[in-house]
Amino acid sequence: MESRTLTARGGRRLGAVLALVVICLIAAARAGRAADETVRSVAVYDGDTCRLADGRTLRLAGVDAPETAHDGRPAQYYAQQAKAALEGLVRGVPLRFVGVGPAQDRFGRLLGDLVLPDGRSVTETLLSRGCVFVFWHKDMEPAVFNRLLALQRRAIAERQGFWPRLLSLPPPAAPYVGNASSHRFHAPSCPDAARIGRRNRVALPTIGEALDQGYAPARDCTPWP
Repeated sequence: MESRTLTARGGRRLGAVLALVVICLIAAARAGRAADETVRSVAVYDGDTCRLADGRTLRLAGVDAPETAHDGRPAQYYAQQAKAALEGLVRGVPLRFVGVGPAQDRFGRLLGDLVLPDGRSVTETLLSRGCVFVFWHKDMEPAVFNRLLALQRRAIAERQGFWPRLLSLPPPAAPYVGNASSHRFHAPSCPDAARIGRRNRVALPTIGEALDQGYAPARDCTPWP
């Protein structure tokens, strides 16, 4: 009797393990299909966001573009050029979606990169042209961050896109204030800068130095023109 009970328990455990394996294989297959998914863009909102033909909104992961006009705020410098650059790349062509980091951001937007028919990365192309800047987040793999930062440094050195004007801005009276935890930097007078703890507080004398280290302009009190 005890032997039959142990056999039954063993069978149930084996069944549970097999079911888990099947679930994992299905999830892996779905992830593989998503990575190779062919999509089309039908609208571009700004230099890093577009709407796909199936209604989903895609946000390019690891970069940020100057903000277009919204909520009563005027467009930032180079916002329209960045939007036009993304539109020119993705309009009317089949694109391959590649997921990067978490499946979605906090706004429910799809996160990833788009690959052009010729194999070029849309994210890397925009970064090389000086239309977007590196935007670190906690889920970004170090290898991805380092690759994007290297492309940004090259665009800075070559004075591509918005970099000439950004680098010509006069330095503030006091250094910009960076947050080592979020990789954002603030104007020295920004209230958010004052709330950064000493442990994460980094002094950044110029915009060029901040961006060279991979810090991105904060959304509020931004030094962006």
